[in-house]
Amino acid sequence: MELSAEGKTPEYMELAGIKFKLSLPQLKDDKQLKEQLLQGIKNGNMAPYYKEVCNDLGWRFDQKLYDQMAKENQDRLGKFQEDDSETPVWQDRLDYLCSIGDKEGATALATTKYEDATLTTNRRLDAVFALFRIAYFHGCNVKEMGKNINKAHELVDKGGDWRSRNKLKAYEAIYCLAVRDYSKAADLFIDCVSTFESYELVDFGTIIQYCVLACALALERHALQSALRRQGAAVQALRSRFPELRELVESLHECRYADFLKSLAWVETQICVDPVFRPHYQHYVREARIKAYVQLLRAYRSLSLDNIADTFGVSREFVEEEISNFTAAGRLQCRIDAVAGCVVTGAGRGADADRSQLYQATIREGDLLLNRVKKLASVINF
Repeated sequence: MELSAEGKTPEYMELAGIKFKLSLPQLKDDKQLKEQLLQGIKNGNMAPYYKEVCNDLGWRFDQKLYDQMAKENQDRLGKFQEDDSETPVWQDRLDYLCSIGDKEGATALATTKYEDATLTTNRRLDAVFALFRIAYFHGCNVKEMGKNINKAHELVDKGGDWRSRNKLKAYEAIYCLAVRDYSKAADLFIDCVSTFESYELVDFGTIIQYCVLACALALERHALQSALRRQGAAVQALRSRFPELRELVESLHECRYADFLKSLAWVETQICVDPVFRPHYQHYVREARIKAYVQLLRAYRSLSLDNIADTFGVSREFVEEEISNFTAAGRLQCRIDAVAGCVVTGAGRGADADRSQLYQATIREGDLLLNRVKKLASVINF
């Protein structure tokens, strides 16, 4: 997919991210974000969403502004009439209800159409995707998002077309990120990037960022590079629009761990204000650091703490404390030799002993299996 061929994401979908940032303590008084959100609400005459924003963010409610927007909403809704167009009127009406942030009205209409067995499978899937977007837009409700993914799978199994199956990959990938299933998210993103068309949910740039973040954590070093190279649009986007993410991937692949930590620090500033990643951003950063330690230590039987500290561009005390914590939690298979000032990994004698025991056990099991086969052969007439 060429970046120039990107579709357009509805402007109102971007307001959810702005509202989320304003709900955070460090950004709640940001004047620029407030102005962006209010202007977006006015431009879309989003009366129901304006009321929700005022309630959630503690804004002063402007009754006159609300009444003006509500009247526009009623006039517009009154103009939807049954016709012979390719797109059903109910779907146009549903799209409009979503665009003004009418959560209750949009949910009721989408639910009714999903439950209508007289509609085609693809139309019912469109209703389910709308329910997912409603849950995503109004507070990133992960529980509801998961329910709608299950509904979509049930319908797709009954005969959804290629378009619906392709859309489901993007929707499910975002849900997987929201529940920390990075491996499945990575697989789904890799599958859907080149054929992405779910612009009604998020823009292509967001999909690229989510894809890279999921792959960086889920895939092994060489698999990561191989997977991204196959995605021409992703490579192009990393080069032109997301150099920080490109550096995250390349520094990990090239074992430039100090640069990797710097890139990871930048990533943390981004995902901590993202509604999908916010509940998990500390977990993500911790898992990424563990991955870097594992990648470095797996090649050595022992490595000095000073060497590790220099490689990561941090202090020896930081490395010693962090590796101790990860080892105690069972996330790193190593131990710290305080006397020698080094980290002893599982690549030494202990690993050799484990391999020897595994070999002996395999031989024993093989002998038992051969004996059973011989006994079986003696009573079967071939």
